[in-house]
Amino acid sequence: MLPNPDRPAVRMIRHRPQRPGTRRWAVTALAILGLATGAALAQPAAAQSPFSAAFYVNEQAVTNYEIDQYARFLEFLGVGASDPNAEARERLIEDRIRLQEARRLGVRVSEEDVMDGMSEFASRAELSRDEMIERLAEQGIERDTFETFVRAGVLWRELVNQRHGPGVRVTDAEIEQALAVESVRPVTEVMLSEIFLPADPQYEEAVEELIPQIEAITSMEEFANAARQVSAAPTAPQGGRIDRWIELETLPEPVAAAAADVAPGTIIGPVEVPGAYAFFMLRDRRNTRDVPAGDVEVEYRRLDLPGGRSEQNLERLAEIESLVDDCDGLGRVVGRVAPDLPEGAVSTHSRRQTELPTGIATELGRLNPGQLSANMTEDGDMVVLMLCHRNVVPDPAPSESQIEESLFNRKLEGISEVYMQSLRAEAEIRAP
Repeated sequence: MLPNPDRPAVRMIRHRPQRPGTRRWAVTALAILGLATGAALAQPAAAQSPFSAAFYVNEQAVTNYEIDQYARFLEFLGVGASDPNAEARERLIEDRIRLQEARRLGVRVSEEDVMDGMSEFASRAELSRDEMIERLAEQGIERDTFETFVRAGVLWRELVNQRHGPGVRVTDAEIEQALAVESVRPVTEVMLSEIFLPADPQYEEAVEELIPQIEAITSMEEFANAARQVSAAPTAPQGGRIDRWIELETLPEPVAAAAADVAPGTIIGPVEVPGAYAFFMLRDRRNTRDVPAGDVEVEYRRLDLPGGRSEQNLERLAEIESLVDDCDGLGRVVGRVAPDLPEGAVSTHSRRQTELPTGIATELGRLNPGQLSANMTEDGDMVVLMLCHRNVVPDPAPSESQIEESLFNRKLEGISEVYMQSLRAEAEIRAP
């Protein structure tokens, strides 16, 4: 089954439960095959030459010197990591994979593109490219470290754009919705754990045995144990945990659709991705409502009915509610229901959320677009309010092209993440 004679045959490992009542299950130790690389790459390199290979990514060496340089670079950027060298190894693996995949597919960028990328990156720290290089040199960080980091990122963006960009569409409706508060508030975010199994033909038999065993897992603890033993993803050493909140809409459709509804502890998968079979376990889900009130513009209609909460006005209100479901129709309906009212009895208002009078803000805050409120009276009139829209209008307001570009990039971001995980699952990463 295994063409490489230097690797031991696949064997079955039975997980021993830590407490009575825990179900026993067997896993094929794909980690033995070198697919779970975290432990293999964690060996100290201090006793080796700085320019000797610390490990190989698809037979391309990564040296101890590169790890040291990248760790210094991450510290310079303020990337907090309990083990800078371990973080540098992970980042270098992905950069190598990006460069290798770009070379395999014949994707190229000009030196001018790379220089522009370096300048753009430096500008985030309000530095020029040369100033950034000078600051790095003061910390013992070579220009090549910075340039290779940027080159990998520029090539990867170009690769993902070329390969997947033509299939990404941003519709006019999505652009409209991007400005609506309802489309960004609440935002659903999830915490996931993952297991990636390789889809290579040589592992087909082992993977076929594993899939039903993973599907039968019933606890987060057991999923974590399985991830440590068999996952080919870089999260394997930490039990498959992805330690950040992920916006639901950035996930692939089958994963997002399932994660939106299932209970924490549920396994999603297997999901077939290029080169791998992926399983995800939902650990947590939350909704965020992080839209500054000053960036929300509220459009509404107001109708003042003389006589307060009289029986006649309550009857008029009930008829209006039965006939109208959006702001455009309110004026026409009022003209039929209350012909005695003067022309222009329905007024249109558009204000920032922070500029609304307290009473009106309270009433509108309970409404969805198209709904009515008639709880207020003012100067003897019953005040009828209908919410039309809540729009996000930051200062300065983004152009339509900026919104389209932002939506396009967010869609590509989810595709890019899965693409990288698939390549990681397929990659051969080994110690010297």
